Amino acid sequence: MIQSGRASLTVVSRQTDPTLISEILGLVPTRTKLRGSVSRSGRELDHNVWTIDVDHGFNTDDDTTGTRALRDLVAAARPGVGRFPLLPPDCSARIWWSSDSDSMQGGFVLPVELAAAIAELGVDVYATVYLDDGTNSPE
Repeated sequence: MIQSGRASLTVVSRQTDPTLISEILGLVPTRTKLRGSVSRSGRELDHNVWTIDVDHGFNTDDDTTGTRALRDLVAAARPGVGRFPLLPPDCSARIWWSSDSDSMQGGFVLPVELAAAIAELGVDVYATVYLDDGTNSPE
């Protein structure tokens, strides 16, 4: 079962400045990177990056769906509903969600309310589940 996760909303643009992205969406990013800056790999970025990150979200007794980080991100992005289509054509918005499973199966529940909230934002979700390979389990 999914135990925890991370989520980010990212807008990548070739020309549009991250400040304008914030103005259009009515959201404040947690970080930005400007075209021409150097990435962790040492390469120069050929695009701007505007991102909202949420803290690592762990399951709670009330919510064992494994989607807490995604839910928190969608709530944080809610003021941007209806504004993503207003971004200039050079902008591409995505939600990145990754989660950690405690087993070799990575099943999760995407509650209908969360799916509806994502659809209302109008942003695709790119998801990855990291599976436990079983080597950390006591025998």
